[in-house]
Amino acid sequence: MKRLGTVVQVVAQQGLLVRGDNIKPDTSLRDLPRINSVVVDKSVKRIGKVNGVIGPVKSPYITIKVFGDVSGPELKKYLNEKVYVK
Repeated sequence: MKRLGTVVQVVAQQGLLVRGDNIKPDTSLRDLPRINSVVVDKSVKRIGKVNGVIGPVKSPYITIKVFGDVSGPELKKYLNEKVYVK
């Protein structure tokens, strides 16, 4: 598991916005998460998939499309929490 970043916003009822963590100065596009990679929380529960990467390589934001079994109110508990990519 690789740390993806910190959830900063719930987008609509089907998404999360994550500020990328652990970005080094020599980061390249290959080091960014791939689209459709599975995203999990700290208890390794599957939350969704990477939907897109926005912004500069050195400080990206990642959009997550949440799986249907994760409810809207449940998304709020992920605010300011770390999420990971498998």
